[in-house]
Amino acid sequence: MKYLKKFSLFIIALLALFIFFLPKTQLYYQAEQLLAEEKIMLSSEMSHDYGFLFNLTGGTLFYDDLEVAKLEKITLTPLIFFNRINVEPFTFSQEMQNFIPGIITQMRVQYSIIDPLHILLSVEGDFGSLNGSIAFLDQQIKAVLIPSKTLLKQRPIWLKEFKKQEGGVYHYESAY
Repeated sequence: MKYLKKFSLFIIALLALFIFFLPKTQLYYQAEQLLAEEKIMLSSEMSHDYGFLFNLTGGTLFYDDLEVAKLEKITLTPLIFFNRINVEPFTFSQEMQNFIPGIITQMRVQYSIIDPLHILLSVEGDFGSLNGSIAFLDQQIKAVLIPSKTLLKQRPIWLKEFKKQEGGVYHYESAY
């Protein structure tokens, strides 16, 4: 029993050291090159590796030479068994304000080995709040939107894709 306990502690320590010393900055730049092939670019950002966390501060997000948003802070938590991306606050460009008004105060994307077939998404901002999931096995995207009065006044064209439910809640489901 002592050997099993020591072996388990050794494996946990080995995984922790692996995550801590993982070259996250180089992996980020490699991912940035892959996204550039899809015409998605993040420019003027600063990267910081804090061992178990990886931060990007500042920066502007572009898609096909169209400015999409200005980002303040992106935090990646790559813990193998639990991974999370937090994006805190960001503002859409003037062109994108027609689609989503105001500021996004927080966006969280997380993946856990406990539920490996789903990615969870949570977004809050001036538009309201949105919670959703991506199911890999079912190949479905589901989202629940609680819109703000500002969003309802603006009536963006994409809101028609959501089905209005009782209590002012909007649901979206799609297969991919």
